[in-house]
Amino acid sequence: MAVLLSLFLMAAAVKEDRAPLRAGCTADAEVVATLPGAAPLTIRYALAGGNTPCYKVAAEVDGKTVEGYLPARLIQGLDEFENGRREAAWLDTAQVMGAVRASQGYPSLAAGPGARLVSQAAQLIETSQPGKALRLLEPELQKRRDPVLLALAGVAAWRADEPRRALDYWRSSLEIAPNPDLDRLYSRVEREMKGDQSTEKLYGLRIVLRYDAGTVPAETARQMLAVLDDAFTRVSDEVGCNAEERIVAIVQSREAYRKTIDVAEWNGGQYDGRIRIPLFEGQGMDGAMRRALAHETTHACLSMLGRWPAWLQEGLAQKFAGDTIAPAMRQKLAEQARQGKLPKLSGLGQDWSRLDTEHAEVAYALSLAAVELFYQYYRELGIRNLAHHPDQLAPITADLDLRLGL
Repeated sequence: MAVLLSLFLMAAAVKEDRAPLRAGCTADAEVVATLPGAAPLTIRYALAGGNTPCYKVAAEVDGKTVEGYLPARLIQGLDEFENGRREAAWLDTAQVMGAVRASQGYPSLAAGPGARLVSQAAQLIETSQPGKALRLLEPELQKRRDPVLLALAGVAAWRADEPRRALDYWRSSLEIAPNPDLDRLYSRVEREMKGDQSTEKLYGLRIVLRYDAGTVPAETARQMLAVLDDAFTRVSDEVGCNAEERIVAIVQSREAYRKTIDVAEWNGGQYDGRIRIPLFEGQGMDGAMRRALAHETTHACLSMLGRWPAWLQEGLAQKFAGDTIAPAMRQKLAEQARQGKLPKLSGLGQDWSRLDTEHAEVAYALSLAAVELFYQYYRELGIRNLAHHPDQLAPITADLDLRLGL
């Protein structure tokens, strides 16, 4: 277990002291903050098209989260980010949007007449309104076949669970302007579509369930839909998310699930902009399935309110699913914290898909322990207020680190 800390601490960091965080990628862009050397960074996405590679990042300064742009030369740990971006076992909206933003045309388009349209469409996609984004983009695409707008329309179609339509848009974009990131994305989604046999659909109040009729009996599918709708209502009442469009949930056999998104053996569900759940042979609507559905529904809800660190996402998802920490695991966390083998919460990173079973168990338990402490010491603030006031997250995270002995 001595390698636990190094396995988690693969996040990017500032390479030089007093690095200027700017409002744009150009050397004369306004400096929004000055970052100390080795300060942890969350990389949002990469931008191409300039003289040097440039990245949108987030960092903590004086207890507050600030966002801006850094050139590649000022970022340590980019190899891990780039490898993760290319080889991630599953796709999520941030990764897909990153492929669009890496387009050579994105910076110039975002700075010109199309800036408002691009910004509105991206915001709609990232707040789980892909259908509305498509309706915004398609009239403009009738006027001009811009590669960035086509790529963005493809993302909206992908989020709306229309992969064939997404591939058509991306193919058109690539024919006009080659983009290695988008090309890799095209291949990934094409592979997913070929392995996905879930074609039957049921519509609920907040969820549309797509499932494989050969794997999921119709009655089980109806029960799943009811659980999903109920879970979203319950989580939304406490967190404050609002689904303006139905959330897509996909249920597949375990084999099809693994082929489609190539995840670790321990993975029992995924939210990538759509809820994905594997069903074991002979499994019905048991307690494990109810917890898995509630867990991924929590991720869907939180994603409507912005980007959140993995520890908060996973901790809340477990809490709303009714999970608890076993006494033996709680003791294990305490011992490893005393020995300095656990990272701070911000060091857990965003992508846990490569963790083996043992390290994944520790990461999930640590995140649930942090959320338990949040409810114990910040009950008056509440998760709804925190979700709508993200500036309060940094000092709360620091306090939880101390209470966990990190």
